[in-house]
Amino acid sequence: MSANNNSNSAAAGQTIREGGFIARLFAYAFFYVPFYLIGAWLIIMTDAEWTKGSTFGNSTLDMLFGMFVFAIPFILWERSVRKFRRKHGLSIWKNIAAELEQMEVDQRVAKEHKAFVNNGLVKEAVVDRGDIGYWHGLFEKGAITKEQFEAKRAELL
Repeated sequence: MSANNNSNSAAAGQTIREGGFIARLFAYAFFYVPFYLIGAWLIIMTDAEWTKGSTFGNSTLDMLFGMFVFAIPFILWERSVRKFRRKHGLSIWKNIAAELEQMEVDQRVAKEHKAFVNNGLVKEAVVDRGDIGYWHGLFEKGAITKEQFEAKRAELL
């Protein structure tokens, strides 16, 4: 049962990290409801003096205040999720699993390329705009017109 519970917690944590807004709300509820119920049970079962009096003079307000106090970690968690997403230019409302995967791939490719360059296995590509082959390649791809290619060829030759 413990392994299943850990996998459920990991899935909920991944949903909060990558999921859309509605999915994150359900994941927070998955964590919040048991957390709140245990806290409420502890307060009820405690025979402490402070639990007998009413903070606001109204038991409903006390219950709402207690719910807010137990929700603070989840509010801060959502704040950190939003801060991360804004920092990386990701959507706050959509599922971003594909974008995160692409970011990881891009970082890995950049590290591998840097390692290849540092070890001398690959040379940095240097574009020589003074080479007629560069301009011919652009003409072949359709990036420049024949007139532009001819003008550049006359200039270089």
